[in-house]
Amino acid sequence: MTADRLPRVVVVGAGPAGAVFAYLLATRGIQVTLLERQSDFAREFRGEGLAPSALELLAQLGIDDALAAVPQATPSALEFYSRRKLVFRMEIDDEQFGGLAPRIVSQPAMLEAIVGEAQKSPNLTFMRGTTVRELLRDSEGSRIQGVRVHSPDGEQRLDADLVVGSDGRASVVRRSGGFQVRAEELPMDVVWCKVPRPAFFGDDEPTRFCIGSGHLFISYVAYDGQLQLAWIILKGTYGELRKQGIEHWVDEMANHAPPDFEDHLRAHTSELASPFLLSTQADCVEQWSLPGALVIGDAAHTMSPVGGQGINIALRDAVVAANCLVPVLRGGPDPAAIDAAAARVQALRGPEVSAIQRMQSMPPRIMLPQTWWAEALRRLPELLRFAPVRALAGRAAQPFAFGVTRVELEV
Repeated sequence: MTADRLPRVVVVGAGPAGAVFAYLLATRGIQVTLLERQSDFAREFRGEGLAPSALELLAQLGIDDALAAVPQATPSALEFYSRRKLVFRMEIDDEQFGGLAPRIVSQPAMLEAIVGEAQKSPNLTFMRGTTVRELLRDSEGSRIQGVRVHSPDGEQRLDADLVVGSDGRASVVRRSGGFQVRAEELPMDVVWCKVPRPAFFGDDEPTRFCIGSGHLFISYVAYDGQLQLAWIILKGTYGELRKQGIEHWVDEMANHAPPDFEDHLRAHTSELASPFLLSTQADCVEQWSLPGALVIGDAAHTMSPVGGQGINIALRDAVVAANCLVPVLRGGPDPAAIDAAAARVQALRGPEVSAIQRMQSMPPRIMLPQTWWAEALRRLPELLRFAPVRALAGRAAQPFAFGVTRVELEV
């Protein structure tokens, strides 16, 4: 080190971006404090799908044994339905995805595994049940110098050369730091729930995409063996459905499900697990870094649920942030160098985030409106029964599987 002391980093939020970033810093010799508002990870997560791009980066962390123990499921096929009729089915195998077929994971278990490996390093301090109250600034108010937190031990001040906000869509770092946000109005909400896995699946574990009039219905077998359902509806319509009772909206959902699943849904209404509404949003902060602070993951850009990209983009943010910051932090607590490295994260990650958000915005605007032209456009997926159309669709979907830019761990 060229300085008298080691640089200190505080990471706010132990979600995918924060946990991986803290792990990479700690195992590369950087002193890092990871803060998590909850006392554990045993709560409902929406991000369960790992694309090949994310799996590739997780493999580079060098904690294969820990990650292999995480409960997970691998879809056996993709099925597309239009107006409740099967258009085509595509079997999934590793070769199609370079040996890394998409899978569904338990995010709580994955986070515990990553944090557990990070805690083997003496450079990591992990504080559960700790809430950030405010960002601390220097006497001139021009640079962030740490955080004030409430922990199980009471109020504390944590000084830092860099504060990294990875605390999700309701980020305290984003709000307290005064980061400016560009938001996009999304036309849909998502009803998220689970039902028992259908016995008629047998050994099959298909992921189904079902397009209908003003509805998009997605189902897959989750890591716990239950069937996860995502029913995408027009924004603002859930309230009326809820007033009419769970039996009514399950019946409405069944009306848009494939015929073999319709009776199963109605028969298991009473077993519906953890139903809740996900109010969708998509936004991006205009500048990801300020003097002494950086935001990544959902704190920097809340992603639409289309394509299940939130967790994958967050992991890619974390790796690029580590690539940029580890070499600089190893050189000591130089504010100008740290700020320049933090700014480079947005320069490298911004183009991919913008591209994915543009691609995510198109399907809901086509599939959900109750207009004659939207009804005509909803017939387009039926063309997927033709091989040339499937090939075009496959190329269009590649960014969701493999990313827009090349990202790999360099430190």
